[in-house]
Amino acid sequence: MSYYNNNLLSNIGLNTLTFSDPYAKLCFNSMIISQYYYNCQQQQKKIIYIDLDTTFTAYLRAGLLSLVKDTASEGKDASIVCAYLPTEGTFESILKHVIHSMSDSLMVIFDSVNSFYNMYYNKIINIDSSGRGRIGRLNHLLSIFLMLLVKNGMHLNIPVLVTSMIRYKMKEGEWRMSLTSKRILQKNSVVNLYAEILNNNNLAVKITQHPTIITPQTLIFDNQTIKV
Repeated sequence: MSYYNNNLLSNIGLNTLTFSDPYAKLCFNSMIISQYYYNCQQQQKKIIYIDLDTTFTAYLRAGLLSLVKDTASEGKDASIVCAYLPTEGTFESILKHVIHSMSDSLMVIFDSVNSFYNMYYNKIINIDSSGRGRIGRLNHLLSIFLMLLVKNGMHLNIPVLVTSMIRYKMKEGEWRMSLTSKRILQKNSVVNLYAEILNNNNLAVKITQHPTIITPQTLIFDNQTIKV
């Protein structure tokens, strides 16, 4: 197993995970959280999970994430994962609470920016009925929120991970990949990862950018998929 198995994320800036298969993202997040599990217990700290996608929380509460070793499904209060489920109109207050509680955490996961766009789109429409500049406004707002998290994460020496799904769009008669807020994430991320599932049972993580690695490489994690 590579050195990067336990050092995939950095504390000195934004970590970004992209994916085309939501299941691969779910498996990656579960694996990363499991790697922090022991330290969370020893230091009596938690992992903050801002779940705009809601899939992770659904699996967690159903007791299907054995890799996480969470106790939420058993009705206990000492859950390692502190999950937030923002809705339209509540995100700012949740973000404020998250920032205040980061000192008691070992990692923050923002999942995902795609759902952030869906949550704020109607609000932007009401502000700009002409339709011009809506995505620009959303990108600016997203950038501010992410940098608030990253700035506090760097101060506290904890990683901040954001996930974003690669969307497919039709261009000139063929399918091409496009990434929501691609420019923001590329500009501000110190770590860029891509996750996919291989052979229905192994998690492949491609490292395209990392502060301690020069040549891109792909790590294979055996048996890291979620068994339902």
